[in-house]
Amino acid sequence: MKKLPFIVAALILLSSMAAIGFGKEADDTSTLIQSFGSISSETREIEQITFSTYTMSGAPRQLYHGGKPMVPYASETFTLPFGTKITDMDVSVHGIQTTTTTYTILPAPQPVIRNSGSEAVYSMDSAVYEQNDLFPETWASYTTGGGRDENNNRVTFVTLQYYPFRYNPVSSEIQTADEIKITLSYQEPKESLITGNDEFDMVIISPAQFSDNLQPLIDHKNSYDVKTFLKTTEDIYSEYDGVDEPEQIKYFIKDALDTYNIKYVMLVGGLNSLIIATPRDDQNKGVEDWLLPVRYTNNKEMGGTYDPGFISDLYYADIYDGEGNFSSWDKDRRGESDGIFANWKFGAPTDYLDFYPDVYVGRLACRNKYEVNIMVEKIITYETSTYDSDWFNTIIGIGGDSHGDSGTEYDEGEVVCNYVFDTFMPTFDTVKLYSSHRESDPTMVPSSEAIIREVSEGSGFLLFDGHGHPGSWNTHWHGYHQWDDTPGGITAYGFMEFENQGKYPVCVIGGCHNSQFNISFINTLLQKPFMWTHGQPYPECFGWWIVRKIDGGAIASMGNTGLGYGAVGNHSDIDGDGIDLPDTCETLGGYQEIMFFKTYNEGKRVLGEVWAGAEVKYLQAFPGMEDQTDCKTVTQWPLIGDPSLMIGGYE
Repeated sequence: MKKLPFIVAALILLSSMAAIGFGKEADDTSTLIQSFGSISSETREIEQITFSTYTMSGAPRQLYHGGKPMVPYASETFTLPFGTKITDMDVSVHGIQTTTTTYTILPAPQPVIRNSGSEAVYSMDSAVYEQNDLFPETWASYTTGGGRDENNNRVTFVTLQYYPFRYNPVSSEIQTADEIKITLSYQEPKESLITGNDEFDMVIISPAQFSDNLQPLIDHKNSYDVKTFLKTTEDIYSEYDGVDEPEQIKYFIKDALDTYNIKYVMLVGGLNSLIIATPRDDQNKGVEDWLLPVRYTNNKEMGGTYDPGFISDLYYADIYDGEGNFSSWDKDRRGESDGIFANWKFGAPTDYLDFYPDVYVGRLACRNKYEVNIMVEKIITYETSTYDSDWFNTIIGIGGDSHGDSGTEYDEGEVVCNYVFDTFMPTFDTVKLYSSHRESDPTMVPSSEAIIREVSEGSGFLLFDGHGHPGSWNTHWHGYHQWDDTPGGITAYGFMEFENQGKYPVCVIGGCHNSQFNISFINTLLQKPFMWTHGQPYPECFGWWIVRKIDGGAIASMGNTGLGYGAVGNHSDIDGDGIDLPDTCETLGGYQEIMFFKTYNEGKRVLGEVWAGAEVKYLQAFPGMEDQTDCKTVTQWPLIGDPSLMIGGYE
């Protein structure tokens, strides 16, 4: 086939689409055209089976859904006024050609769980590979979401996916298109749905018992023009309706957003005891033993290792969908509720989630007034004393060989850290605690001693990429994936030796369950179901303990409340940015971590906005409702810390 240049033509420019005025009753339409060119293929031997892989000019991405064929496609995202409704999508396809493939097209490997050293599994999804139909099912699709853009404006995101390459696994038929033309019809709201008066920027939600302890933080925030007020859970329960306490809190946040156009929500409260507490009242919530309730999802992967449910504070951030409707997390695509929140499991309707944050939510998972006092002091100290400090200009990366990856044999954790350092943090001094230093510099491996030593020196950022459970983090030596000989990593008990008083990093943690803040000492000791600590007793989780550590540790952290997922190998340019990186950088947990630092590099300095930027970038590359693992990746990554925190402090 003759090679054609990549052409993107829009009869209405994407930038102008966001500026169209309100008040039009008839549908507006916009037409977008994508052209595609030459196809190239390679073969790959996996477990003595020969597979084909394909790339296509104009379709830079690779569809990456575990067990489904990896086929090239294109995607783009633009914005419309908040509350715009897509009423129709017309797709016309030109230059369709049919060929056949000699070998089966390679399936995307199953996600690799980030608490093991296992290799990728290339299982073929029978729902696709045994059906005499084209995959993907259509030539194009779209997703929408309601959230905030890079300028903090509330918008409706529209992400278009073009599928110019479709494959029938039974007949080996391939259909390709030279051009796909999409005409979108949409209705903007007659009046702006954004009604807030900007009287406040942030609300702190906590039980009344913490009110006096939080007052110095409220005064501090107001002194820096982050207009802040407190709302107690007791008042919320008496003033707002909902099916349960988490929904009552969410309806209050909606009201605060509608009334004040708040940007930041700080949740203050975790379990009510370090010793023993019931983490979960039922499949949907934790309330009885919680100072500030949590929403549990019901996203249950099938297989031998899975989370039956996990905490998602994104629930409190996702207030509206793309059409301006309340995002309840308990409605399927027909709009029907069944009382099971964020449901995605075999045999039941899947709930539709919007995902995009409308407010920037962070949690201080404090269990008592003592921990509240620690966090108030740390936040005030950080924001008033960090600016222009030499120690802030250091980033520490800790990683090793997370998984086996026959054929490429790179060290996933180190690859992610190096890409972050070189691409997004080039002005920072780097400290690399890598397993690959085992022979060259044994003092710079991911051991407890080295981690304590380097963190105690102070740094602006701290990045772990490897394995974990609620109380610890670790990795592997290069090429060696047994747990009887590792660099050692660090447990939460090791945090007591940190001596970085006043030099607190923002911490990003790649691993399983490190931010599972529903554990307590007795529950982990007795190995209550799905505490995931393997019987080792911990009063609080890794991601919260490192933040609330007095006179040391981190100022905030981000990690997984459930099983984390990684990728191995290199399957072309999955995210379509024109740079072919190892898969660990281009999908799942590694991609999410990298997007945090990419957002910081773009100039964002408020912590909640950087966290949300990572979530938005992930969703635009991997729409959450199109793949269960992508859905889980974005919903299980809470910000533990102050969402209004000025990274690097105030001048």
